[in-house]
Amino acid sequence: MTEPQKVTIIGVGLIGGSISLAVKSHWPQVTVTGFDIDSDVQSEALAHGVIDESAVDIESSCAGADFIFIATPVLIVPRVIETIASVVGEETIVTDVGSTKTAIVEIAEKVLPPATNFIGGHPLAGSEQAGLRAATPELLKDSVYVLTPTTRTSPDAFQKLHKLLTNLGARVIALSPKKHDEIVAGVSHLPHLTATALVNVVAAVGEEGENRLLFAAGGFRDLTRIASGNPDLWADICLDNKEAIAVSIDKLTAGLSDIRQVITDGDRDRLIEILATAKDRRASMSSGAAAATVLREFNISVSDKPGIISQITLTFGQLGINIEDIQIVHLGGDSGVVKLLVNDNPRIHKALLELKNSGHKITESLESSGSKE
Repeated sequence: MTEPQKVTIIGVGLIGGSISLAVKSHWPQVTVTGFDIDSDVQSEALAHGVIDESAVDIESSCAGADFIFIATPVLIVPRVIETIASVVGEETIVTDVGSTKTAIVEIAEKVLPPATNFIGGHPLAGSEQAGLRAATPELLKDSVYVLTPTTRTSPDAFQKLHKLLTNLGARVIALSPKKHDEIVAGVSHLPHLTATALVNVVAAVGEEGENRLLFAAGGFRDLTRIASGNPDLWADICLDNKEAIAVSIDKLTAGLSDIRQVITDGDRDRLIEILATAKDRRASMSSGAAAATVLREFNISVSDKPGIISQITLTFGQLGINIEDIQIVHLGGDSGVVKLLVNDNPRIHKALLELKNSGHKITESLESSGSKE
């Protein structure tokens, strides 16, 4: 991709600071402008070289930016979008890093001018530590980074943001905003709330003055580490995704009730079956990532119509298939080709069949297949 000239970071905390450091590491000549509502944090970011220049307000930070990353708490993102709506250029690509996406994307597409390139985003990376001082240029490396394109998403804008993120080491997967919120409710929000409940339940079990947490060993500590997260941040996330979280909690409650019944029934065989299933599924988390080393390139014929890039990327993303690289080739008129480089995956055939049934012609470039470096 063409090297960006200016990247703006609004909210210079753990995620915003890490993105800034990664950009500066990969493209030393890029100017990173930062703004944070906490002037002390903003000054510290400038003093320690996390950003190159400090903006006096949000509006001025956006001037001339190629990319704008909104890295504030989720409930603040809509206010930032409203603030920058009148100053963002048509060539600027705006994205956020919030843990919830449906409400943010809806507001962005309602408030921002139609020509504005907004693409929701969520890096599935973090730390039990928070704030600017925990920022590191390695945070995105090999982490899953979800983008949530819609029918309004510009193919060229998606390609540019995808390329920037993969250059920073992220593995980009596309999901619809709603599907994203459903998934993270289970894999991110529910575990945090479960860890919170577990700590509080165990602490409350003992007699008055008795601290049973003193007896917690490695397993308990590992399982509940994420309960150390910022309460204000997590309260906002949970309230913004309350419907999907409620469904996940109901499913967890039902699962625990089933296990409770099996134990009280003394059904050892069924209990072993439940434990073994979980063990195998847990093992597949690491083996699946390690196995995805072969790359396949597909050329997909497309017509120039709204929503085409979201249709293609979501088809792969919702099957958990990572797109390593994407190129948009405009052939003139209303036709073109989308070139995708994806990790080999048993579910690829399902994605290809879905696209073919939608009328796309697909060819595979066998010459470019091979092992991932």
